[in-house]
Amino acid sequence: MESNKDLSNKFIAYYSSLVGKEISLLSFERIFGGASRETYKIHIKDQSNLQEKLILRRTQKSSLIETSQSTEYLAYSAYQETSVPVPLMIDINEDQEILGAPFMLMQQLDGVAASPFTPDVYSPNEQKLGEQFWSILGEIAKKDIEDDFINQFDNTGNPCWKQELDKWIAVIREDSISVEPILEAGIRKLYENEPKESKKKSLVHGDYRNGNFLFMEDRITGILDWEMAHIGDPLEDLAWALSPIWSWQDQGKPAYMIARQEALSIWEKVSGLTIDENDLKWWELFACVKGMAIWISAGNEFKTGKNIDPINLFSPWIPGDIHLEIILNILDEDLN
Repeated sequence: MESNKDLSNKFIAYYSSLVGKEISLLSFERIFGGASRETYKIHIKDQSNLQEKLILRRTQKSSLIETSQSTEYLAYSAYQETSVPVPLMIDINEDQEILGAPFMLMQQLDGVAASPFTPDVYSPNEQKLGEQFWSILGEIAKKDIEDDFINQFDNTGNPCWKQELDKWIAVIREDSISVEPILEAGIRKLYENEPKESKKKSLVHGDYRNGNFLFMEDRITGILDWEMAHIGDPLEDLAWALSPIWSWQDQGKPAYMIARQEALSIWEKVSGLTIDENDLKWWELFACVKGMAIWISAGNEFKTGKNIDPINLFSPWIPGDIHLEIILNILDEDLN
């Protein structure tokens, strides 16, 4: 098994060649918790003592979410030097010989990320952070996406809702170890009540939520984890960020920041889009089914021994139960 020391030595050789000067390593640390890429925090200096802090994202053999690193790189690249805070991209490389697997390299942003399951973690700055959180999501949706950029993503030509729903149902069918009646009822509901196709296709982050951004006190410094980015309906991101799972102990404040209606108003104002409540409800149910697909896949990874990271044991247990309860609440509300 490759050690951190082996990988760090390979990295120093690679980066010294890339920048054309001798580089010394100050620290090389694995960041655990991600389910699709290995992530390393790196601190280096050159011969003149100029220091750099970098983030290395390396494709891992067993991945909870099968995504192309080029997709993630494209998404980060789309928002360079915009009001959406993302790290500066340095390199993407598909050569497995250099670091043992394809990888991408970026500058490290200042700030910390918080667990999405911890209430009051943004206190006392919930208001300012919430305004930024929903405003940035509006900026993501607002960006005009040119055809040549869209063509770099995999697109089936199906309506956005069907493309995404079919994709996640396929994951459920492949990785489930049993039939979950509540989930199946939610899936039937989605297919029987399709939403309208969005008038505007956007670059969808795919996992925009609390926990996937960096912040320093009252300022968001970076939006992270774009590996599930795709072209789609901007309501998908909105519904995912609104899901009660990310604010289970205070559901009146999605993402544990500001009230739902204030969040929606900010998103509409910044994005320039008008929310259709029925369509948003569809995407909120979809968010639960998508979540269940991710948790089911995590459980499969752990059970089969492909990836025994404890996060893959936790995911189908707690988040899975929560999303099933949300589905049940949505279906019950519709019946009544």
